Order: sequence, then C-alpha cells, then structure tokens
Amino acid sequence: MRVLVTGDAGKIGAVVAARLRRAGAEVVGFDLVRGEDVRDAAAVARAARGCAAAVHLAGVRTDRGVDPSTLMAVNVLGTWHVLLAAREHGLARVVVFSSANALGVFRGQRRPDYLPIDDQHPARPLGPYGVSKRLAEELCRAWTDETGVPTVCLRPPGVFDAADYAHVLAQRATDPASEWEPVWEYGAFLDVSDAAEAALCSLLCPDPGHVTLLLCADDIASDTPSRELAERLLPGVEWRGGPEYEREPRRALLDTARARTILGWQPAVRWRARAAGTTVPAA
Repeated sequence: MRVLVTGDAGKIGAVVAARLRRAGAEVVGFDLVRGEDVRDAAAVARAARGCAAAVHLAGVRTDRGVDPSTLMAVNVLGTWHVLLAAREHGLARVVVFSSANALGVFRGQRRPDYLPIDDQHPARPLGPYGVSKRLAEELCRAWTDETGVPTVCLRPPGVFDAADYAHVLAQRATDPASEWEPVWEYGAFLDVSDAAEAALCSLLCPDPGHVTLLLCADDIASDTPSRELAERLLPGVEWRGGPEYEREPRRALLDTARARTILGWQPAVRWRARAAGTTVPAA
C-alpha cells in the first residue's frame, strides 16, 4: 500500500512513517522542511497521486506565538486540501491527527463535564488551536458524508518521546507541583510509538465511516491515584468511573474504549515503566 504521510519529518510523523514502512507500506512524505506546504493544494494533489490512503499530520501544534490566521490556514485549509487530493486520486481512507484539545477541556480552558472523559464528551474548544482541530474534524465528517470514504480523526493528548520524558521527570524532580501547575492535563499522555501504532491500525481496520477517537496511555503520568487527583484538582466534577479505578488506581482519565474496539488498537507504553527507563507492554 502506498500512503501519503504529511508532516513526515516531524516528531510524530517520522515515527508514523517508519512504522508504516515496517508494516510494508510505501510512504510518500510531504513536509514543510522540504518546502512542501499543505496550503498549496496543487502540491498536495501531486503528492497524493498513486496513493491508496493518507495520514495527515502536517500542522501547527500550538497557538502560542503563532499568528491565528496562519494557524487556521495550515490546520483547516491544509486538511481540506488533503481531502480534496484524496477525492481527486481516489484514496480509500484518510487518517487525520486531531487533538484532545478539540474538546476545550485541556490547557486549563474549561472544567470537564465529567470524568473519565470519553468520546461522547461535548467538544467546546477555546482558542485558535483547539478550534482549528475541531473544524478539521468537521471537514472530515462532511467529506465522508459526501463521498462515503472513511475518515479517522485521532485525538491524542501530549505525545511523548524520549526527550519529553526526560524533560518532565527533571522538571518534577525540581518542582513536584509542576505536575498540575499552572494547569492539570489529567495526567494524560501518549507514547509516540503508540501514536504511530494507532495510525497503522486506522489504515487497516474495517470501514469505520467517520470517527473521532481519543487516544491515551493506559495509566496517568503520576504516582498519585487518578481519583485522588481528580477530587483534589477538580472538586465537584461528576465522577463516572467504576470499580476499575479501585483495581487500577492510576488508570487513565481518558476513556479510549472506542479506539480499542474500532481500530483494534492497544497502547503498549505505561508511565511508570517509561519513567523507570524501560518500555513494557501494558498488562
């Protein structure tokens, strides 16, 4: 299978491209570091020629210090150009990396309606970045409704590689409160290798139509039990967790059941193992 991967030179995109190649795919890369811009519809269409599917990662990853108009053009119009190229060349599936920020309850923007957060949680993003991701998801939904071609929008929280783990652990060793100050991100994280595996599963799973799916590691990035942190940092938020949080006290506060069911995906990297300098499959 020949797959267009936009943003293939980025932190996540490079790992996605490598994982697809190990699975036997031929990867066609498209990245700004080579002068390839998703705002250029003709360039995206040329890259998509002969491809069977696309994984779209190219985009602006933050709204800090970024012109909002540029961010919207890259993240929204860029996604639209990938979809147009997919229609022009008959691609059978498009996988788009969205973000948990599409919900509007990360980065301290709003309190969640309930915990654990699942795929049914209302999406009310604030700020250009979250809004751009939510708009891109809606473009995908409308495009699938029109064409019947599946679109899978993946919503990871912070995606960590080795440098990220080292930075966070060093920061917490100096300032333990940095785990939740200035904002708490529910202890949510995803290893970059698990993000890449989700991309591969999204290409290979049975036709899901259009779906938006939360991704997350199985545990939280904390030594404190999940519910204890939730009660301390978000008092009054409805708790919908069950006895599974007694069996697994540090269970993730993002519910990824739909991603597991629809994609056949299972995250392999846990925080406690990674913080100890090892990576082991989740039990």
